[in-house]
Amino acid sequence: MLNLACTLEKSPRVEQRKFGRVEIGSSVTVRAQTGGRETGVIQNLSVGGCAISAPGYYPVGARIFVNISKFQSFAGQVVWNDGARMGVQFDTPLHPAVVDHIARSSV
Repeated sequence: MLNLACTLEKSPRVEQRKFGRVEIGSSVTVRAQTGGRETGVIQNLSVGGCAISAPGYYPVGARIFVNISKFQSFAGQVVWNDGARMGVQFDTPLHPAVVDHIARSSV
């Protein structure tokens, strides 16, 4: 039994994301539902959400609006925050064509 536990602990981490990510690296504006606005960098984007680095701290569960460059705002919820970056799950998944368009426009 102990050997199995040691083997599982050394196993590579299994990716559990529902959607593939596209690396972006462009400017993003983050606005909390309660007010305030900050500029950060969107690191990656998918149909279901994104990862953002921004100067402020948004706790898990915070409702925010993400505005990527020239595009509309996308509403979502912070699902993780490690102090330097946060993961946002969009309320309404983006159409794959929108993700592609944003990725191409960010180059």
